[in-house]
Amino acid sequence: MMSMSYQAAMREPLLSFEQEREAIGGWQDRGDRKALELLLRAHARQAWSQASRFTDNPTHLEDLAAEGMLGLLRAADSFDRAQEVRFATYAAWWVRNGISSALSRIKAVIDIPARTYLDAQLGRLPEDEGMLVRLAAQATVTIDSGSIDDAPETRDTLVSGDMSPEEWVSQQSRHKQLHRILADALAPLHPEEAEVIRRRRLSPEPEPFCAIASDLGMSQDRLRQLEKRAMLRLRRNLIDSGFSRNVLS
Repeated sequence: MMSMSYQAAMREPLLSFEQEREAIGGWQDRGDRKALELLLRAHARQAWSQASRFTDNPTHLEDLAAEGMLGLLRAADSFDRAQEVRFATYAAWWVRNGISSALSRIKAVIDIPARTYLDAQLGRLPEDEGMLVRLAAQATVTIDSGSIDDAPETRDTLVSGDMSPEEWVSQQSRHKQLHRILADALAPLHPEEAEVIRRRRLSPEPEPFCAIASDLGMSQDRLRQLEKRAMLRLRRNLIDSGFSRNVLS
């Protein structure tokens, strides 16, 4: 099964209605794997978009996006070309169903039925039952509890607030990736523009306009114009590298 990064999925061009039908026909009629790959690559952003609705954990996000890609594959197998509907519209249910079915398996330590997990997340279960499901999904361990029907209390659960080794490595990898993307987006900017962004936007405590204007030998009004222009160029560079416009808005 092919996999794609978020950035690659966002850069992949969309297909026209005719190209879409030709790719689906090539796969369904001749088993043309190149046609299938073309179709899946063009709609991979749909899998990432749906996956991002359920988690912001990079590891879980990648796993859920992969499940969404499997949903696209199932949609390609069963799509009825006699219907005048775009493939993305038809595939939406398959992608969403694949991701939601895998959600509890990916995010929980023990297997939880997908419907039960989603009901707990949406508050559709009784309070006690919903708490049990959330505890299982958060890897909590019940100790010294009473009967099996007793609701768990705070003192009965042993929960670690620290990240697991897997979560820590995932977070560090994500930070390095973001730093690399940001550095690449800053590189084409004029040195003054890059300096203003670093000192005004990327510093833990943004420096005042007066200090930066004095260092660069310009008025504060001109510095504000420079910052605005620099931010527009940085945003355009980040979008070109694969960032979603919604994330940057």
